[in-house]
Amino acid sequence: MKLPSRCKALLLATLAIAGCSHGTVSEFPTAPTPVVTLTTLQITPTGGGTMIEGVTLPITSEGALPSTGAMLGAFAQYSDGSGKYVPANWTTSDSTIVATDGATLNAKSRGTAIVTASASGKTASETFIVEPGMAGTWGGTYTVEQCAAGSGSMQELICYPLNQGRTPGSQAVGATPPIAFQITKSGTDLMATAQLGDVRGTLTGSDRGQNFLTLKGDLRLNATTITVIHWDSRVRGDVMEGVVAFEVRIAGIASHAQVVARLDKVTRR
Repeated sequence: MKLPSRCKALLLATLAIAGCSHGTVSEFPTAPTPVVTLTTLQITPTGGGTMIEGVTLPITSEGALPSTGAMLGAFAQYSDGSGKYVPANWTTSDSTIVATDGATLNAKSRGTAIVTASASGKTASETFIVEPGMAGTWGGTYTVEQCAAGSGSMQELICYPLNQGRTPGSQAVGATPPIAFQITKSGTDLMATAQLGDVRGTLTGSDRGQNFLTLKGDLRLNATTITVIHWDSRVRGDVMEGVVAFEVRIAGIASHAQVVARLDKVTRR
């Protein structure tokens, strides 16, 4: 039996639709996830740094770079442009100078050591210098910059100026009396056996960090008392720089003298 032409066309169209339905794409394939890899590792602070003997610094192992300052840590940069601090294996070239337990860096003794961090096949190194702290024996001179007396007698004995054809005062402006002291340290507490000129005694104070220190106290010789009211100095290697202010009193003499001096050529002995 022959189908009419109209029926043939309808049957063919139906078969075509049925055949195409088996090849319909309902979902597109998912693109593969890019593999993010660690590209560089950098120890911060960049360039290493200087540590004071006895100081312990924590090592950062997570988080982003701070907006200001610099933390000690291994900073990783990745192929997708991101970056963060990561845990790392830390070593030093000389553990007698700089030691590490992986969580801290400890300045053990004066010298230079290379600190290395390794993570995910990447390695970074920086040089750290350890400088001595303030404890120890010091000596040199101080230069008097100001001297003001509260009475004529104190002016004659303490502040009378140099080059006036007679014996100047012991703390005349421009004078450079000797100074010597030995500092011992316990935590941030300081004790110094000190001598300014011929006047001796014990001063106490504190380590303010980064080798800055303050001291105060009384020094005595017979009827003379020197009261250190302000001592602000800093140690740089084997040199101590700073300013000292003190009052001088003499038993039986009215009033007192106020002196401001600069530590000059004070070095570690």
